[in-house]
Amino acid sequence: MNGTGDDLPDVMRFLRGYLTETFADLIDMGDLNRYPSAGRDLGFLSRALAAQAVRILTQCSAQEAAAAVTDGADDNGIDAVAFSPNGSDIWFIQAKWSDRGRAVLGKDGALKLVAGLRRLASGHYEGVNAKINRQLTRIDEALSSPQCTVHLVAALAGDGQLTHQAEQRLARVGEEFGFDGRTPVKVHTLGLADFHSSARLHTAHAPVRITATLTQGWHAVHTPYPAYIGSVPAGEAAAWFEAHGSHLLAPALRNARNDRIDQTLVEQLISEPEHFWYLSSGVTILCDSVRAQFFARRIPGEPARLELENARVINGASTLAAVAHAVARHPATAEHALVPLRVICVDNAPERFLSQLTTASQSDSSADLLDRIEADPQQLQIREEFAAELGKHYVFKRGTPPPAPSAGCTMQEAAVALACAHPDVSLTAHTSADLEYVLLPSPAGAYTRLFGQAPPGRQIWAVVQAHRLVQSTLADIARAASPWTRDVMEHGNLLISHLVLQSIGLEETEYWVQSAQESQDWALEWTKDIVRALASAAKNLYGQNVFLASVFTDAHKCRRLAEAVTGELATLNQARNDSPAAHVRRRPSSVSVLIDHARIPDGTRLIYRPSSPVEDQAIGDWLREDPRRYLATWVNDRQRPLIWEADQQAYSPSGLVMHIWREARWNEAPVAVRGPASWYLPGESTLADLAGQLTPRAALDGGA
Repeated sequence: MNGTGDDLPDVMRFLRGYLTETFADLIDMGDLNRYPSAGRDLGFLSRALAAQAVRILTQCSAQEAAAAVTDGADDNGIDAVAFSPNGSDIWFIQAKWSDRGRAVLGKDGALKLVAGLRRLASGHYEGVNAKINRQLTRIDEALSSPQCTVHLVAALAGDGQLTHQAEQRLARVGEEFGFDGRTPVKVHTLGLADFHSSARLHTAHAPVRITATLTQGWHAVHTPYPAYIGSVPAGEAAAWFEAHGSHLLAPALRNARNDRIDQTLVEQLISEPEHFWYLSSGVTILCDSVRAQFFARRIPGEPARLELENARVINGASTLAAVAHAVARHPATAEHALVPLRVICVDNAPERFLSQLTTASQSDSSADLLDRIEADPQQLQIREEFAAELGKHYVFKRGTPPPAPSAGCTMQEAAVALACAHPDVSLTAHTSADLEYVLLPSPAGAYTRLFGQAPPGRQIWAVVQAHRLVQSTLADIARAASPWTRDVMEHGNLLISHLVLQSIGLEETEYWVQSAQESQDWALEWTKDIVRALASAAKNLYGQNVFLASVFTDAHKCRRLAEAVTGELATLNQARNDSPAAHVRRRPSSVSVLIDHARIPDGTRLIYRPSSPVEDQAIGDWLREDPRRYLATWVNDRQRPLIWEADQQAYSPSGLVMHIWREARWNEAPVAVRGPASWYLPGESTLADLAGQLTPRAALDGGA
C-alpha cells in the first residue's frame, strides 16, 4: 500500500482517528498550549505517530509508548526513545506527519537525528529537554551495553521514502561511529503502510490460530491444565513461522534477538535432519483453547491434529526460526526432521502460573548449560587439583556458595580469566559481548577451547589471580584518569586483562602474580602502561565519537587494537628484563627435575599421545599421516629438551605440543597445555609422572 490515489483520504482519516482515539489522553501536549489549534493538531499527530512507531517496534502498551515520546524544544531531533526489555536494543525515532500522506525525511531531519545520537553517545547531556532527561539513565545503560544495537528510525506518514541526501547521510552512521564490519547502528523507515497495518491489527486484536499435526507416540495431560507432548514435522513448524513471524511469539520474546539465526542449528538440520529430535529441546506453545482431531482411531498416541487458538511461543523461538531457515534452504528437511513440541492450554490459568511458565522457559537454556558443565569430568579434575596441590576451593556446581577470594574461585570466574589468557583475542571480544559465551561449547562458544583439556589447576589459579589484580588495579587508575580513559577501561576491561596476560606469558603468570603481591606498584605500573597505550590506540583508530561498548565486543576491532598496543608493550617488557619476577623463587619444572636426577639419557625416543578424545579427534588424522609427528628425541637441555622427528627442531614439551596443534590447524585448541603429561617414555610413563616420582608433585611447575 503506497498511500497514494483515491483511497488516500480514507486511509489517512482512519489512521488519524486511530491515533487520536488511542493517544488523545496519553500524549503530553502542555508545551504546545500557546500554539493555534492547527499547530497543536499537527504537533499531536506527529507525537502520536512517534508513539505508534514505539508500539510497532517494541510491542508495548499505548501508555508505555506515549511515555517514550520526547518531541519538543531541545529534543535534539529525537521525537521518541524506546528500549527492548532485555536492553539489547534502543530506538531513536524521528516522526513526520502529513495530512496527505506525503511525509518524507529530508537532509535536515537526518542531520538533526545523527547529531542527537552523537551528542548522547558522547555523554553530552546538558541542555536536553526534560522528557529526554527522564530517560538518561536508561539511555546511558543501553549505549554502554556491549550487547546493545542502536536503531535510527524515520517514522513517516508517507511512502516511507528518504530523500537522497538523507539516505546518504544515514548510510554513513555506522562507519562514522566506528561500526564498519559489525554495524550495531541500523537505519529503518516506517511508512504509511506500516502504520495503517498496525492500526488495523490493534483494532482487530486478531489472535494467532495454528494447527499442529502430532506424529505417532504423543501423550496428553488433562489436569490441572490440558497439555500435549509430541512431535511435529519440521515443514509444519516452518510454515507457522513463515505465516505469522513474530506475532506467533509471546510478547516477552518479540523484543529478543530472534532475528539472529543459529547457523549451527541450521547446518545440523540440513546435514542430519533425522537427528534433530534427539538433540533439540523443541518448542513450547501456550494457547487459550485446543481441539484434537484424530485421523483414524481416537486413541491417545495415534496421529492427530491439534487446533490451537491464540497460540504463542514461550520457548524455542530461535529453534523455530532455524527450522524455517533450514526448510527454506533445503526443502527436504521438511520431511525428514521432527521438532519436539509441548502445548499447554492456559485459558483458565491464573496470572501467577503464566508468569512462572514464562520465567521458567527463559531460564531453561542457562540451566541446560550448567547441567552439562556439572557433568563434565574435567571440572571434577580441576577441583581435585585445586584441593590437592593448592589447598583451594574450585566451585562448579550450582547451589554451592562461592569461596572467599583468597580461598579459591568459581568455574565462571576461571572461564573468563582463561578467555582473557587465550592468545586468540576474539575470545575476549565475544566474552565482553555475552558472558555466557565462555559456557557454550564450540563452535557457538569458548567452553571447549577453555576446558576441553583441563588446564593445570595451578595455572588456572595463577590466571584468575592475575585477572583479579588487573581489574582491581583498573579501579585505582580510574580515580585520576580522564573521562575517555575511564570509558576505555570500563568497556575494555577484559581486553586489558588479555593484553597484560599476553605480555606476561602463560608460564610466567604465577611469578608475575607473586611479584605483584610483593610490590603493589608492580601491577599498577604494568597495567597503567597498557591502559595508556590502549586509550591512545582506540582514539587514533576509531575517534572519540565511537560507541566503545561496541568496539570492545568486535573481534576485528579488538585484534587491531591489540596489534597497535603490542609494539609498545614489547619495548616496555625489554625494560623489565631485570624485573622482580626474574628474581622470584621458582618451583622446579618437570624437565629440570629429570635433568637434575639424570633420569633420561640423551638420545632416548619419546612418543606423543593426545591426552583427551577431543584432542585425538581434532588432530589424530593429521598425526597418522606421518608417523614422525608422534616422535621426539630427548636431550638434556633445560629449555628445549625435545628434538621433533618431523622437523629436527628443538622445543620444550609444552612448546612442541602447541606447535603440533598449530601445524594441525586445530583452531579450537585449548588455552593451556600439560606438555610433560603428553610425552611418554615407552614402557614407563609420562615425563610428568617420572618427575613426580622424583619429587612431590605439588612442588613441580606443571609447564615446560
